[in-house]
Amino acid sequence: MLQDGFEDLAESLSLEVRREIAERYFTHRKVLEEEIEEYLRELKEFEKEEEKILREIVRLIFMLKDEDLVRRFEEITGKSVRSYHDEYLVYSPTIRKRLFRTLRTRGFTSKGKFLRLFEDTYKRLVTGLPEYQKKLRALEVWARRINEDIEEFHREYDLGSIFGFFRSLEGERPSELAVPVQGEETGRGLEERLRFRPVPLPRSRFLDLEGLPPWKKVSGALLHLAKEAYSRHTGEARKILEDLTS
Repeated sequence: MLQDGFEDLAESLSLEVRREIAERYFTHRKVLEEEIEEYLRELKEFEKEEEKILREIVRLIFMLKDEDLVRRFEEITGKSVRSYHDEYLVYSPTIRKRLFRTLRTRGFTSKGKFLRLFEDTYKRLVTGLPEYQKKLRALEVWARRINEDIEEFHREYDLGSIFGFFRSLEGERPSELAVPVQGEETGRGLEERLRFRPVPLPRSRFLDLEGLPPWKKVSGALLHLAKEAYSRHTGEARKILEDLTS
């Protein structure tokens, strides 16, 4: 009877220990899951911010049209945008209308209007970048902190060790926990499924144009570039102007 009493006490204590470990694990896990979900939602929302910046870049590429002019734009500004140059894009009337129909420009001649449109587009890009870059940096800091939290979580809750500890406690008795730990192979598979993957870093998937020079610094070179684009594709330039809001 005494032996049975000790066995019952030992079983009760082992069950309590397992429950406490499991509760701590899943509580901490839920907090981390919620933070990851919130971050991924913000990352999705940030796509809209990037879209605004990209729209201005694509407009500039559309007006320059030729790849060699886009390359010279990169040399002048020190920023790479050539990956957004596409032959289909710059000759598509549908895309052209969507890009320019909400814009206005000013001037007396078609050439003057085109140059002013190019200038205004570049200025909007430069104006919108500080807030965009600020949000990008904040997301970067957030992502790195989450990944550090994930690493700390995995260090604190080494599931392989936890499962081994559970098996040593339960011996031949079936586990009363919801987490299956009956065998080493099962434990390893579960450990892999429960392991958090690092969240993606924003700079690996979003445009980074920090340090784009202000218009005053590059206006001469860029206007010369826009004049070259107009002279090469005067007809296309006039079609762009026709698409603007009257």
